[in-house]
Amino acid sequence: MTLKRIALLIPAALALAAGTAYADGQPAKGPFAGAVHASVAITYQDGSQQTWTVDGGRITALSASSLTLTRRDRTQVSFAITSSTIVRSGGATYGLSDLKVGLAAQVVSQNGAADIVRNLRGDGAPDGGDPSAIDGPLAKSVTGTVDAQYVDGSSQSFEYDRAVITAADNGQLTVKRADGKQLTLSYSDSTLVRDCKGQHTNLAVGDGGDFFSQNGAVALAGCVHQMRRTRPQA
Repeated sequence: MTLKRIALLIPAALALAAGTAYADGQPAKGPFAGAVHASVAITYQDGSQQTWTVDGGRITALSASSLTLTRRDRTQVSFAITSSTIVRSGGATYGLSDLKVGLAAQVVSQNGAADIVRNLRGDGAPDGGDPSAIDGPLAKSVTGTVDAQYVDGSSQSFEYDRAVITAADNGQLTVKRADGKQLTLSYSDSTLVRDCKGQHTNLAVGDGGDFFSQNGAVALAGCVHQMRRTRPQA
């Protein structure tokens, strides 16, 4: 998939540190809180499939051709840096020269090569980058799976569906994907619901979003937005 400067669409599955949000002013831990690695298998609207990996940690080694992260589980992972590697943080794009040893970061990769280095944090993190939107791994996605590994060594698997809510009643959602398939999912007070800016919101008929579920129960509804409006850019 070519990464184009159109729309960055990387929801919580590809943002490991985004596992904690705030609901009604109180911290709410999401299903990816504490995740250090994820394998994300995606099916797209044209029927094609791709697998991406996401790792979160601190940059401990850096050169013109490679980057090494040390994750919170003390595992070191290295990635090739290429001319196609994009540096993205805070809704803006930066240059490879803005990467620094010591910064916390997340790396979205394929076949050992860093496609996107994102969510830079720490002393010396860049500011004032190019706010133009870009395309991301989940653009035009329909469904998939997320296998997450956590800092304590545990792991969990989630189903992923990008869909629009067509019915909602008594803890049950009916959602419709772009491929026309309808799903029935359950939700409860423990379901974390976030808009495209990561803020707490509610579910309503007509809302589109990224739904992460286990055994038919929604654990996280991310980037929830009214479809009649333009989808906010990350």
